[in-house]
Amino acid sequence: MEISGAPDPGLIPASDAVHLNSWYNQDFEGYRISEHPLFEKRQLRIVCVGAGAAGLQIAYKAERALERIDLQIYEKNADVGGTWLENRYPGCTCDIPSHSYQYTWARNPNWSHFYSSSEEIWQYFKDVSVKYNLEKYVKLNTKVESATWDEESGQYKLKIVASDGTQVDDWCDILISASGVLNSWKYPDIPGLDVFKGKLMHSAQWDNSFDLTGKTVAVIGGGSSAVQIVPNIQPCVGKLIAFLRSSVWITTGFGAKHAGPGGTNFEYSPEQLKNFNENPEEYLKYCRAVEGELNKRFNLMHLNSEDQKKARELIGNIMEEKLNNPKLAAKLIPEFALGCRRMTPGSGYLESLSKENVQVIHESVTRLTETGIVDESGIEHPVDVVVCATGFDTSFTPHFRLIGRKNSDIKEQFGDFPQGYLGITAQNFPNFFLLTGPNSPSSHSSILPIMEWYTRYIFQMIEKMQTENIKAFEPKDKVIKEFYNHTHELMKRLAWSSPCRSWFKNGKIHGPVTAIYPGSRLHFFEMLKTPRWEDYDIDYKTENRFQFMGNGFTHCESSVDGDPVWYFDDPFTKI
Repeated sequence: MEISGAPDPGLIPASDAVHLNSWYNQDFEGYRISEHPLFEKRQLRIVCVGAGAAGLQIAYKAERALERIDLQIYEKNADVGGTWLENRYPGCTCDIPSHSYQYTWARNPNWSHFYSSSEEIWQYFKDVSVKYNLEKYVKLNTKVESATWDEESGQYKLKIVASDGTQVDDWCDILISASGVLNSWKYPDIPGLDVFKGKLMHSAQWDNSFDLTGKTVAVIGGGSSAVQIVPNIQPCVGKLIAFLRSSVWITTGFGAKHAGPGGTNFEYSPEQLKNFNENPEEYLKYCRAVEGELNKRFNLMHLNSEDQKKARELIGNIMEEKLNNPKLAAKLIPEFALGCRRMTPGSGYLESLSKENVQVIHESVTRLTETGIVDESGIEHPVDVVVCATGFDTSFTPHFRLIGRKNSDIKEQFGDFPQGYLGITAQNFPNFFLLTGPNSPSSHSSILPIMEWYTRYIFQMIEKMQTENIKAFEPKDKVIKEFYNHTHELMKRLAWSSPCRSWFKNGKIHGPVTAIYPGSRLHFFEMLKTPRWEDYDIDYKTENRFQFMGNGFTHCESSVDGDPVWYFDDPFTKI
């Protein structure tokens, strides 16, 4: 007689049937077996807000790595691409090397430049979305208005404004905010923005139809956007007034070892592009070399390291030479640590500040009038155009209203000092992921491999939820506090904590570093390789956490191709 390994248990007696072993004639607190094999995956609905780099990656990976899920992505814009669709100001270029700022699963050997323009980057994301048919998961021109946690069902109830303006309801088991940090742009809180009668623009909402030729243009701000805008509009404007209240480190480009002379941008030659396309192994080697260079910067971020000391001296000298103006150099070269504010590569920026048609004002703007800008000294500067290169809402809260447990509103909870867990989850908001949240790797080179790793982490959480009958997971209160203590004790030795006005500290000079992960880029990848389940409070759909064990059988036994001795091939048996 041959014994079958396939599930065939015969007649299963009722739980209250009389058992021959009298001890079993009892009821175990009303518990009943679920008739399915071990680790049966239940259907889950996932809603992702945003179809930028993170949202598209989630779609691609979910299609290939997850089972029994419904995925819906809502995108407020008319197309995919996120920040690269929105940011089209003059000179808008990614300061991360192109061959690092790409998906590992969709490498592009045809990047035209070492650092690519916003248009080319957006086209890359658009091409990827079309090639892999990812837009089938996306509803464009659709805005998530609110999401409210429902404890009974273990789901978020969503209010959606559809493309035709109607409001519809939706729900999900898993909610992912994938709008990014630098997505929700905002005008500065300056009186008079509403009374100014000239042209008012934000760097993230640039009007390319407006001709700046011969105009008097004020640029407020000295961060990454301003550093690219100023040298690109300076040659054509009549006069440019740059309001720079803070000093800033203008550095060579990231991955400078592989960039042009002095860390500058360059265009790949036809021969290089041909080689990348015809020799995929050599191209991959090049990508790995560029990526590897970006992972060698953590020593530099230590306040008292030799790398910090030497780099400050080197970059200070370079800035002084490019400015060729001792008065400007004294104001612009910072006293604070290199990296306290985001290091800002800026080809041609420093040189442009010394041009005859450029006036630099090292004071804050106090108000706008109908025809100009008033500085701290009370001087009014007549201008035709005001460009606000003043950044984004960096509170790490989603742009929709989010209500969690205890009626917690995430905007109120985060306030000026957002706290979370490993930059991905937050207390009081179960089954919710932030891409990215407080103290994530926001200044750790290319964000795309980081997003991929976060996606990997999220999928591990989703699979555990599917297979172990989990209703909800939420980081523990004590875990949040201990991660907070570790983060800020480590920050004492790191450049990000240096006193400077930075979005890393939510716009403050003195205050907590809310944006930065406490460790190197490689530290992050190791730390998030596997979820620390012990850091989460886990609620189950039923009272017995072992309900997922089912009827005692496994999927292996149910499959005609199942290997009944698979454990012989486990890596541990090979040791």
